[in-house]
Amino acid sequence: MLNNLINFNNLEFDFLSYPEHNWHINCSLLEARNLRMNDTEKRVLIIDPDTRERRGLTNYLKNENYDVETGKSLSEAIKKISQGCFICLIMDVDLPEMKGYEAVSIIKNLDPQIKVIMTTKKNTKRLEAKVREQDIFFYFIKSFGKEELKLAINNAFSK
Repeated sequence: MLNNLINFNNLEFDFLSYPEHNWHINCSLLEARNLRMNDTEKRVLIIDPDTRERRGLTNYLKNENYDVETGKSLSEAIKKISQGCFICLIMDVDLPEMKGYEAVSIIKNLDPQIKVIMTTKKNTKRLEAKVREQDIFFYFIKSFGKEELKLAINNAFSK
């Protein structure tokens, strides 16, 4: 875990060097989110290390008229969230840098209003308990049908 924090701190340091984000004044994207809300009503970010999962979900959501961006790691999520405004983040539990549920607090520090939908292929009671301890909007097990996920995403945009 300490190693992951060091990686995140290095990323955070890199973001501090971008003056357009005003990281030295405000470490939250709340103001930028409010300014760009009209342009980003249906923007979803998918973070999943599995290329097939990412591609399948992207195609599904694009067919549902969502504006979708993707990445495979926490570092990509941080970059994309800092550059754009997303209402909903769909993030896998198994990220390369750390567990997705450990990354939720980092994501929420960047954008406290983003709705996080955590996904996993294999669920256990212990994993579900750890995920649900975090500030997430929905927990989705990938073996279920996508209709349940679609409903959760629709709810994220209506809240």
